[in-house]
Amino acid sequence: MKQKVLMLVAVWCFCLSGTMRAQDGEGVNFLEGKSFSEALALAKEAGKMVFVDCYTSWCGPCRMMVTQVFPQKMMGDYFNEKFVNLKVDMEKGEGPDLHKRFQVKAYPTFLFFDADGNEVHRIVGGDSDAAKFLEGVKDGLGEKGLKSMTARYEAGERDADFLMDYLDVLAAAYDMQRSNEVAGVLLKGREADMLDNPRLFDAFLKYNKSPMTDAFRYVLEHKAGFEARYDKDNLNRVMDMAWMAYPRTFVSKGADGVVAYDKEAMAAYVKEMKKWNVEKRDEIVLLSDIHVAEATGDWSAFGKNCTRYIRKFGANDMYLYNWVLHVKKDCRDAKVRRTAVGWMKDRIKAIEEEKAKEEPLPDGAVRAMPMMDFSKYYQDLIDQMEAV
Repeated sequence: MKQKVLMLVAVWCFCLSGTMRAQDGEGVNFLEGKSFSEALALAKEAGKMVFVDCYTSWCGPCRMMVTQVFPQKMMGDYFNEKFVNLKVDMEKGEGPDLHKRFQVKAYPTFLFFDADGNEVHRIVGGDSDAAKFLEGVKDGLGEKGLKSMTARYEAGERDADFLMDYLDVLAAAYDMQRSNEVAGVLLKGREADMLDNPRLFDAFLKYNKSPMTDAFRYVLEHKAGFEARYDKDNLNRVMDMAWMAYPRTFVSKGADGVVAYDKEAMAAYVKEMKKWNVEKRDEIVLLSDIHVAEATGDWSAFGKNCTRYIRKFGANDMYLYNWVLHVKKDCRDAKVRRTAVGWMKDRIKAIEEEKAKEEPLPDGAVRAMPMMDFSKYYQDLIDQMEAV
């Protein structure tokens, strides 16, 4: 009898090891070879919730979480007791379906479900501080969780402190659409309070993406006061970004795939920029023209407008690299493709000239490495495009 019991225990342990994977023996145990629906069934049976780590193989922060954070004992103690844990590669197996179903927009995304499959919280982005990450998880499953706070908001709660807390939760969940909505509700009628309420002003900086709101206009009208009270450079940078990004809202794609461009709205927007003497309005208009040409597939106009931008405002590598990627992927116009190769060749030559003019460093000093070696990326693209 004793031998039979031992054999049953051994079989149970073997089966468990086939479905769960512990990291370093103490960390979070993740299911192996199970689907999301199977994880829900296991959670219901065990009286637990479901935790899903949405990752990709190329995501650096995803690897950091799985190698540095999830293996820690404090993580295993909490997650293994409370959740059935599942890792899903968003680019393999059922990953693409779950990506679409749960609207995963960045990696890593961590989803928390009750046993019935209702999402109760989400966190977007990793954190190398395991204790801090764990605290955020615990907060998220309580009264400060996404589900709880959304219910309070939809029930009509509009207290300023609550709305600012809710914005923090939405930011952690990477819900930009709801963040913009809540920020509008928070700031409406409280525009004057921003001058003496740093947290309210911070909400404006983070979430007010439209130059057409009352809050944005109030800051414009009282700009000197805000510049004296807060970081002037950061304020101007945020406002410039809002002016620059907003014209993209005038371009939309219908269910039939047809792209529409609201020229009248753009014309009114240009007048608004002139009214406020927006310094970069010519650049904003040209960038909008580039975006419209790309969205509508007018590659001839796209090439001409990009060339015009480079000549007038210089070669911004982030813009240039993305423009060339669009041309490589979607444009079959040989002339535009040759033009794009020319942009890159000119830029490589300019980068080399800039390096040649750099002052020599003192002995022992090391020059900071750029975030991206654009010369290498450009040369790779040139080789690929000229090989076709």
